[in-house]
Amino acid sequence: MTAPLTLTRPQAPAPPRRPVAPVPTAQSPRRVSRHDRGQDIADDRARIAATATSLAVACLEVLSGVRRSETIARWVEPELLAKIDHRCQLRAEVAPHRATVPGSRTVRPGTAHVCQVTPEIAEVTVIVAAANRIRAVAVRLELLTTRWTLTALQTM
Repeated sequence: MTAPLTLTRPQAPAPPRRPVAPVPTAQSPRRVSRHDRGQDIADDRARIAATATSLAVACLEVLSGVRRSETIARWVEPELLAKIDHRCQLRAEVAPHRATVPGSRTVRPGTAHVCQVTPEIAEVTVIVAAANRIRAVAVRLELLTTRWTLTALQTM
């Protein structure tokens, strides 16, 4: 039995309280400070990293036979999902199925490094710990409508 994929987003810290500024007039338009822009970028990167980490762990669980591929179909591009399914079939033919303890995690997430290519495309490297080795997983996410979608996956 596999657990459903749950994408969690980190809670954004409460913004620091600032003194109330005077209401901008037509003569003095309000500018977005560098601090505000930097905070928005950091929040976006944290959300992207959390999404990429969840998807990387879920994909490795699918590839190891612990999770069904249907659980990640919503967040993965159809062509990539077909490749993952094909790789799972090949693995099932070569390696026997190992029994796992229900509720145990076979893959533990580590750090994630985000490189945002454009506002709609991000490439993330996620370090994960499997039972017998540490792996790097490279993930490409694209923002389609309102959801980040996995479009490329590379495991090392």
